[in-house]
Amino acid sequence: MTQLTADDVVSALTVCCGEEPENPAEAVALVRQSQPSFAATLYSAWQAEGVDLDPGLTYELDLARGRVEFYRKVAAGLAGQAPTLVPLKGLEVAAQYPDGIVRAMNDLDFVAPTEEDMWHAVQLLLADGWDLHTATFIRLWRKIHVMVSLRRPHVSPYALPYGIEVASYVALGDLNGVRPVDRLPAEWAAPPVKNALMLIYERFEQRYRARDLVDATLMLGAATPAERTTLAAAIERLGLQPEYAELAELVAGTSLPPLAVPVAARARPVIRARRLARGVGFLHRPVYGAARHLQRRSVSGKISRSQLRTWSGIQKRMPVGAALRGGLLAFGLPLEGVPGRGTVSVLVERGDLAWIDTPVGRFLLTIGDDVTEAAVEEASRPAPAAPATVPQSAAPPAVVPPGSPKSAPPKSPAPESAPAPAETAAADAAKPVGLSSG
Repeated sequence: MTQLTADDVVSALTVCCGEEPENPAEAVALVRQSQPSFAATLYSAWQAEGVDLDPGLTYELDLARGRVEFYRKVAAGLAGQAPTLVPLKGLEVAAQYPDGIVRAMNDLDFVAPTEEDMWHAVQLLLADGWDLHTATFIRLWRKIHVMVSLRRPHVSPYALPYGIEVASYVALGDLNGVRPVDRLPAEWAAPPVKNALMLIYERFEQRYRARDLVDATLMLGAATPAERTTLAAAIERLGLQPEYAELAELVAGTSLPPLAVPVAARARPVIRARRLARGVGFLHRPVYGAARHLQRRSVSGKISRSQLRTWSGIQKRMPVGAALRGGLLAFGLPLEGVPGRGTVSVLVERGDLAWIDTPVGRFLLTIGDDVTEAAVEEASRPAPAAPATVPQSAAPPAVVPPGSPKSAPPKSPAPESAPAPAETAAADAAKPVGLSSG
């Protein structure tokens, strides 16, 4: 097992924050300000070397340790009841930390091989006292994929709630030229391989943090030569060389051992050109392509004021169901009192509203941050019942939205399994990497 000293921890903090603390007080202030998820690792590294912590730091460290122990019990229970779930990072990475040194964990992450398996796991968690928090839906390669977030209150009212995320996909890429990953090929299933890939994919959401540098060093230090070779091949296949190179450069600037994965060097302009070529597919539908771009910038917090005004206008004018079919993320708010149905996600549209009916309930969709009370009330209503005279085999009458001419024929959204021809180019450009794509 790779050793980890307090000096190593401080060096990782220094590289990622751009300033070196001169004493423990400055190190505590820096980690709390810039890298709060790294605080428990710093405190426990000091403690492992015999440093006496004050009561405040001791309390924070005990809280982090208790959280990890709670997650261990939850993960063990899920492993017995939902054995097809695949854990990502979290406890598997924490197991590589030296004894006594803590890796803080905000939540648990799992990926399911099928959507049915995912909803089964969610149902198990709900029965165990967890609550639905949100869900994120996206259409990848002509199919709706979903990530469900669940929460559970902490025993302390001053601590963040526990969290679990279960998804039907592995990674989304950058929602543009970097392709998503829908499933894990068998050769990527080894913990050092899958977890290192997940760490690299998270670079598209945020900059590398000090904890990422330590995670990568410990994971790859524990990997076998065959696993390192497999990881290198996966990085090259997925075109993640620039992100891996950035990670390796950061680690090289610390006192940690260098990352020993033989990734072939390739000019960054070549990778950038390939990503740009894939992203061009979305421009076949320029309105949705522009909306995707603005949504990405909004989610990452990199949107300018002028772009924010444009994005706000798009949210008001673009129907959510059409946006989902156009490749945008749709965020789902769980509605109370609507029972679950079916075994998979089903998109339903009523006027400009859209929601997803799932085995655990209904989620009202938005492509932005807000939903109105009127939208919640409308989406919470049951669908109109068909007249008693209509045979069971006949389709129920379509509902004409209020204000529409009575003679106008009702409009029905295109079925999810049959996208319009104009969507095909964008869907192919977003084709996920995994077993299904070879």
